[in-house]
Amino acid sequence: MDELTKVREFRETVSPMSAEAEESVRGGLRALAAGDEPAARTTTGRRRRPVALPTGGRLTRWILPAGAVMAAAAVAGAFFLHDSGEAPRPPLPTTALPPVDAKPFPDVQLVSAVELGSRAARAAERQPYRKPGPEQWVYTRSVAAGGWNMSTWWEGVDVDSRTTYEDWERVDGGGRAHYFGGKLRVHSSPPNDPRNHTNGPLFNLGNYDTLPTAPGALLHRLSTARYPTQEGETGAEDVFEFMEKILRDPSPPKLRSAVYRALPKVDGVTLQKNVRDAAGRPGVAFARTDDLGERTSIILDPVTYAYLGSREDVARAHTHALDGGKSVTTKPGTVLSWYAELTQKIVDGPGRRP
Repeated sequence: MDELTKVREFRETVSPMSAEAEESVRGGLRALAAGDEPAARTTTGRRRRPVALPTGGRLTRWILPAGAVMAAAAVAGAFFLHDSGEAPRPPLPTTALPPVDAKPFPDVQLVSAVELGSRAARAAERQPYRKPGPEQWVYTRSVAAGGWNMSTWWEGVDVDSRTTYEDWERVDGGGRAHYFGGKLRVHSSPPNDPRNHTNGPLFNLGNYDTLPTAPGALLHRLSTARYPTQEGETGAEDVFEFMEKILRDPSPPKLRSAVYRALPKVDGVTLQKNVRDAAGRPGVAFARTDDLGERTSIILDPVTYAYLGSREDVARAHTHALDGGKSVTTKPGTVLSWYAELTQKIVDGPGRRP
């Protein structure tokens, strides 16, 4: 919900890129750089906001890692982050898909999403936790499937390639950072500024303690959460994305436990077995298919129930109208995004590693 969500609009309205379309993208990126007011949400509940800066590099819901954001900005000629002055580092590597039989799927004795939520909640409650300081940063190293093309998004990603990302997010929401062009780029913003909520997350480590930790109360709170420019109601898809954001962050154990118990209560959420993250690790997932036939899976380790990553694929064909009277139909089985969280730690500043 909080990064590159403008792409959700492109998916339904943009045909393969012409020069005119490319200029439109450039304009959007320049508007972001200039800090123009984002567009409102539509009554369908889908975000219609300009490209937003990333917080952790995931590739769920057409959310791209920070490096991908800057690649697009480079094409557009819009560089809007300041240089930290850190020494250059090697380009992010692209690697081949790990052998799918490297680690077999365990025999998971689960019968429902409710049971998965209960087990994951108990595991979360046992985890040690130390609340980070507001000026500390969350370091995340992740890997995602490569080959995504905005002009042909319906063809999916290249499941045989991987790109590694490193991202930093300040705990209080006051900054984000990543490497681009060999240099550390840092974007600063006022901590927990309500104005950032038009294109940043409503909740982050700086205000997670304001959320209830009773599953029912949490579900109600997230279901009634609203962006300042929002039009229409907050839907089940939005709540599902809110919950994944919480799990993707190093959030407090009691809150994670509540999320796990609340997830099965979200409309349309089911249990999915035998699913791998982008690093090839076997997992089990909470899955939900939206009204476009696209299934998003929140993948957990089948033994420890730790968050591993996410995957989006086409579960049901859907025809999308494009400009000029053309249309495309998604193909079931197409992988639209694929992400794995490899390392996540609290550090004392952007560019620092554990």
